[in-house]
Order: sequence, then C-alpha cells, then structure tokens
Amino acid sequence: MTVLMEPALLERELRESRARTVQLTADLVGERLLGPQLAIVNPPLWEIGHVAWFQEWWCLRDGASAAPADSMLSGADRLYDSARVAHDTRWTLPLPAIESTRAYGEEVLDRVMRRLQSTPDDAGLQYFVQLAVFHEDMHAEAFHYTRQTLGYPDPFPAPPGSSTSPRFVA
Repeated sequence: MTVLMEPALLERELRESRARTVQLTADLVGERLLGPQLAIVNPPLWEIGHVAWFQEWWCLRDGASAAPADSMLSGADRLYDSARVAHDTRWTLPLPAIESTRAYGEEVLDRVMRRLQSTPDDAGLQYFVQLAVFHEDMHAEAFHYTRQTLGYPDPFPAPPGSSTSPRFVA
C-alpha cells in the first residue's frame, strides 16, 4: 500500500529546503562562487546548479526512464550530472552566471510545485519530490562544511552568550 503525503506538506518542504540553500549561499559572490579547487568540496556555483538539476531530473524529466525529457536549461546534463561530471572538472566548466543559475533553480521549483498541484495523487512524483528535498538538505550540509573549510563566516551565527547556532527558520 502506498501512503501519499499531503501535497501542501511536500510544497512546504521544497520551499524550506530552497530557502535554506539560498540563505547558505546568498553571500557567496565573486571568487567565493568557485573557491579553491579542493578534493573535499565542490565549487558553490556548480553545487547550486546541481541541486536544481537534480530536482528537475527526477521530478520533471522522469530521470528513471530510459529516455528522459530534455532539460529546460540547454547543456544542463553536461554541467550538473554528478555521476558523469568528474569532480576535478567542476571548476573549469562553462557554468551559467549565479543570476541565471538561481533563476533556473526557481523555475524548476515553480514547475515542480505546479506538477504537485496538478497531480496530487501521483505516488511516483511524491517519492521523487521527497528525494529532491533530502538531496537539497544534504547539500545544505555540504554548504556548511564548504564554508567552514574555506573559512567563510557562518550565515547562522550563534546568538551572543550561546554555544550553538540558531535553528533555521524559513
């Protein structure tokens, strides 16, 4: 028996994950969008695009099929498919500018929301939406350790007198 979730809950989770990604990367500009090439991190600009691509691949393009639909972003598969794009090459790819990358992510999110609203009982879609949420949350953790590794300030600093960072609030 398949248990469906409330589409509104999935939509909220998608929005919260994206808001967290945006908050974690909002101050990454200029050289910080790529950072130094290290084996333990990804360039943030690549990672922001990868998160959007993953969501599009599984939730809109039917990545599980033998012939998925084309991406809405020309060349996205050659840029963001982490199974095919070697880690060391991610710093030298012809990545879109941050504004275009964020716009792509927002368009993907908007289309996923519309698809959830138009097919609320699609168990397959719900599965892949949850996968995309978990994936984006995993990359939020990666953005934290990338920031720490590169010495960038914590976007969620601990309040004065506290030893822990505040919980993210969307």
